[in-house]
Amino acid sequence: MTAIDLKGLTVLYAEDDETARDQVAHFLRKKCGGVRLAGNGLEALELYAEQRPDMVISDIMMPEMNGLEFAEIIKQRDPSMPVILVTAFNDATYLHRAIDLGVDNYVLKPIDLGKLHAAMLKSAELLIKTRALEISRAQLEKYHDAAEAERELVSELMMRMMQPELMVDRLVKFWLEPTDRVSGDLVSFHRARNDRLYVMLADSTGHGLPAALNLLTVNHIFYSMAEKSLPVAQIVEEMNAAVKAQSPSDRFVAAFVACIDTHNHVLETWNGGMPSAILINPAGEIYYPIASNNLPLGILDRTFTAQTEIFQWGFPSQLVIYSDGVVEAENINGVAWGEHNIKRIIKETPSAQRFDALTSAVHDFLGEQRAFDDMTLLMVDCVMSETCGH
Repeated sequence: MTAIDLKGLTVLYAEDDETARDQVAHFLRKKCGGVRLAGNGLEALELYAEQRPDMVISDIMMPEMNGLEFAEIIKQRDPSMPVILVTAFNDATYLHRAIDLGVDNYVLKPIDLGKLHAAMLKSAELLIKTRALEISRAQLEKYHDAAEAERELVSELMMRMMQPELMVDRLVKFWLEPTDRVSGDLVSFHRARNDRLYVMLADSTGHGLPAALNLLTVNHIFYSMAEKSLPVAQIVEEMNAAVKAQSPSDRFVAAFVACIDTHNHVLETWNGGMPSAILINPAGEIYYPIASNNLPLGILDRTFTAQTEIFQWGFPSQLVIYSDGVVEAENINGVAWGEHNIKRIIKETPSAQRFDALTSAVHDFLGEQRAFDDMTLLMVDCVMSETCGH
């Protein structure tokens, strides 16, 4: 038994010679699951439209509509439909026309049933592969549509949780450019009732949908605890416990969390796995780097104790925080932008223009090249005035 089974297929056979039609039909009924017979091309076309067979076998020379005309209409409607033509003439003109129409095979009269069977098996094999490919393509499209719907949902949730309508503070500027519809980076900031400004830049492992899921919990904890003016250490410990409990062992969240007290000019920070944040003076000089002295969120268990750094500024300053996607962004030549460019732009640019200068410089450096990781920049003015609300 051949690997290709014709029993699951229905064949439409068109032949105006009744004797030849009956002989071939007898053979087809033994091999195929169903057989439909037509005496001319027009009748065959009607049966094709009604029955939608799996394969067509047609004589070329028939009244009403010949086999070539019939095959041309079928191939226009369904290019993947297997069509085998039967002809009494080994005429190059007929054969070239059949090839142009996309006919799969042909058999000469008088019909050799063995050769007809071989032609049918060959066409059936291609048909089965084509249908399997179509099913796979449909499944992939269905999966893609479902994945897109999920991404759209998470993207909307991310947008809602960032509370963009509330993310307005005259001291804060931020830029977030994801590589995917859903970002693995997160910017959050909130001014508490005591006028202290809480800020966070978080970078979850990877990017896109898997990376974003960890950020939902982290963001919720940040806002709920910042609203209560709780200490940075307590916020960080709570976020660490949540990521540790809810994420696989290979998933973690790098984060920079700070509380900025503009009345007392005090900065409290915690950096776990992020690039060094920097505090810069009006001249663009770095006078207080805030390196990552902690592991990212989700690595240590509840025995983890957050150790924060406290610094008091004595003149107008700017706190600059960025994700590794910014410094690792590569141009078309594979050269990374690097921290040296951040420091250079800051040094060369007046304080009021530094944020725009940094984002423009990154875009100019990349050109048409797309960054392979989410890029996020957060800049906070640490002013001397005590009245610096929204």
